[in-house]
Amino acid sequence: MSELNWKTLRCDNSGPNCPEIATDGDMVYLRSSERPDGVAVLTAGEWDTLREKIRDGEV
Repeated sequence: MSELNWKTLRCDNSGPNCPEIATDGDMVYLRSSERPDGVAVLTAGEWDTLREKIRDGEV
């Protein structure tokens, strides 16, 4: 895994805990800005499914 370029996603709360995302090839990495050591690793397909479920209110 190369050095990841983390980007903070827009969050609706005013607190410091926002999701962060990085990509490397077809892999997507997610973490919390408050807990950057805990990283979830998803394939691009899994990331697409998660985004759809969030958008549809399932998550």
